Amino acid sequence: MAGMHALDTGRVRGIVFDLWNTLAYNDHHPNPIIALARAFGVLGQPGWTKVIERGMMRQRLPAIREGVASLSNVTGVTLSAEETDSLCRLWQVACTRTRLFDDVPAALSSLTRRFRLGLLSNTQSFDLEFLEHPELGRRFHARTLSCDEGLLKPDPALFLRMAERLSLAPSHLLMVGDNLKDDVLAAEAVGMQALLVRRREAPLSFQEQQPDREPLRSLAPIVSAFGR
Repeated sequence: MAGMHALDTGRVRGIVFDLWNTLAYNDHHPNPIIALARAFGVLGQPGWTKVIERGMMRQRLPAIREGVASLSNVTGVTLSAEETDSLCRLWQVACTRTRLFDDVPAALSSLTRRFRLGLLSNTQSFDLEFLEHPELGRRFHARTLSCDEGLLKPDPALFLRMAERLSLAPSHLLMVGDNLKDDVLAAEAVGMQALLVRRREAPLSFQEQQPDREPLRSLAPIVSAFGR
């Protein structure tokens, strides 16, 4: 099975992390992304998360209200003023429930001493103030966010841009993420190594079947292999 033991650790010079459900999560109930998907009638449809990403995560938007309007354009569904106000209130409350997984601060602190670190994520542009926390945002040497790039993972251009920004060849990078297709397979397609992370009970963490993969349940094995 492809896991830590299959890595060529000797050629890793940089480590790139996905954000959501790899480093951070939101424990508000209902999850705000699920609430949006339900309101626009796409929840449970094949590829429904990509609908949300196309609507909210390919451009810089000032706030959730503009995100809702953009989703209306993508889905062709117009919400009432009351529905829009309710979603905006829910989102704003939910943003107070964004959390880092417990192992993240120590792991990044250890790894940043030896490696160039990158953050590569499909994400909205607003309500990301937590990224500036010293335990997270300042650990990264480069960021490649979909809202800034106008592209979504698994587009290979995002991974190549990250390699360029870290001044490293893709073959010298390790990608760590919770999405088999968007993080792991996409990274491997451009020559990176990759590890799949499956946080237990993380909301919206992808659960594709991966018979040839051995998902990590935390960042501890990465720190053990690379941190000094």
